[in-house]
Amino acid sequence: MNRYILRYSADEAKRPLLAEAVLKTGVLVNILAADVEHSKGTMVVAVLSDPAGERKLISYLRGNGVGVEKLEGNILKDDERCVDCCACYGVCPTKAITVKDMRMALNNDECIRCKACIEVCPTRALKMQDLKP
Repeated sequence: MNRYILRYSADEAKRPLLAEAVLKTGVLVNILAADVEHSKGTMVVAVLSDPAGERKLISYLRGNGVGVEKLEGNILKDDERCVDCCACYGVCPTKAITVKDMRMALNNDECIRCKACIEVCPTRALKMQDLKP
């Protein structure tokens, strides 16, 4: 399952483009985060398809003016600030944070960008990957 950042301008935001893309391609998506204003919008989606379906969906969205960028990571960890207290481990609802050999480890494939780990980190060693271009 790959995740993508979708960027809409005001013109694209007036149409239900994501719904149209799902209907026309048959590819399911899960909206993980959305920030929509009257003049623009940004969404983070997980694409639930095989590679061919994923390409079809992305092509449809891009062909309709939506900016599509693959999300390579969600949470960024500053190893110099992290003291491996694992406070983040206890609050992660998807278990995207694990403890291996007494050290905190991130699995960004499981992250849903809820920011719970960032809020509890006492050393501020965690931050969200910026979605702005």
